[in-house]
Amino acid sequence: MWDRPDEQLRWDVLETHFEEACFLWTQWEGNLSSPRYTLTDVAGGNELRLRAHLRALVLGGPRVAERLLIPALGDEDPEKLRVASYTLLAMDGYTDLVARTFKEAPDEQRGAMARALSLSERPGLSKQLLPLLAVDDPDLQATLLDVLSFRRGLPPEPLLRLSQHEVPRVQAAALRAACTASLPEDPRLLRKLLGSPSAAVRAAGLHWGLVRNSREAFLACLDWSDTRDEAGDLARLAMSMGGEPAHLTRVLRLLDVSTLRREALWALGFSGKVAAVEACLPWLRDPKHASVAAEAFCAITGLVLTERFRKERDEELDLEEDGSVEEALDAHLELPRPEAIETWWAEARPRFGKDARYLSGRPFTTEALVESLSGAATRRRAPLALELAIRTQGRHALEVLDFSHLQTHRLTELRSLGSRALWTGPFLTQMSH
Repeated sequence: MWDRPDEQLRWDVLETHFEEACFLWTQWEGNLSSPRYTLTDVAGGNELRLRAHLRALVLGGPRVAERLLIPALGDEDPEKLRVASYTLLAMDGYTDLVARTFKEAPDEQRGAMARALSLSERPGLSKQLLPLLAVDDPDLQATLLDVLSFRRGLPPEPLLRLSQHEVPRVQAAALRAACTASLPEDPRLLRKLLGSPSAAVRAAGLHWGLVRNSREAFLACLDWSDTRDEAGDLARLAMSMGGEPAHLTRVLRLLDVSTLRREALWALGFSGKVAAVEACLPWLRDPKHASVAAEAFCAITGLVLTERFRKERDEELDLEEDGSVEEALDAHLELPRPEAIETWWAEARPRFGKDARYLSGRPFTTEALVESLSGAATRRRAPLALELAIRTQGRHALEVLDFSHLQTHRLTELRSLGSRALWTGPFLTQMSH
């Protein structure tokens, strides 16, 4: 950046740092929900390079702030907004400016800034942002709730009020935040939320109820297991990872529903059960669902799709125009060789107990769950983190979209909890109300 300490800043180099940071941030976000990257891959790849460019901008000091970063706060480009906001927060003296810009920005630009605010390591930032919750702007309140929830910076008092807000977006955001704050489950409020006309509120209420170990919330999963929405996705996951045999059977039956087959296979991959493994086998030969079926199979059995078990794609999957983001990501999964996998399973099957549960071939334990959170493909980590939260009633959480060094530190803490840190049986056996 400098040829000699007394020379001027190299603006061409600094502008390159800014442009590279913008590009790498977007790449990093994709890596965090990828079928091909693990947390270790993320840490040593785009995230490492991103943080190096961000540090270089911070070292440029006030002149870089004035010439590059503050002007970018007025830009509509989300990449520039994220980098400028994060870097300014890492410098001294610009927190008020970023907070004020965040408050006054249009909703689209505010959303880009929110990611930078969530990730910022600026001391005292949560406390400084908290008063903005009192501003009568539902879009601001909803976005800020997500930011403060990510930062673990929310006291229970505003959540109790905002969880009953008249605007569904605010209400849903408050409920998401309640899953990681010390807001106790309220059976009457939960019942109202589960009956909300808003799909977002129902899903957030279901999430909150499950984390608070509500029996009523889990039983609501039975009603929503065949819906194609966020609540349905959550219901299928909960029934698969924490259900009793009858609940798993209901998810298995969804394989007969063409519009829910992909979603059922995804959920079954978190069940850990032999019945799910064997249900995946026929779908290894289906052009549309072979990859996600193989992914689920491997997540339970621990099989790695080495060259013997996979084949090259002739072309990408022919996705429907209205296909989901998850279906698009499926196109980047390995394409299995059904015959080789079936032969392997015939030999491996005796090692798996019919009623046991497995994660990557290991019996389900606290240690196995933490190791899966560490080593699984990043797109599989959010459901695993959800299970951790449910099984510990929200006491132990992992934010899977955080910087990897913070996640690694948290995983180290979780490894020290011991085998009795969480309940490993069906959810209903520990749920009340």
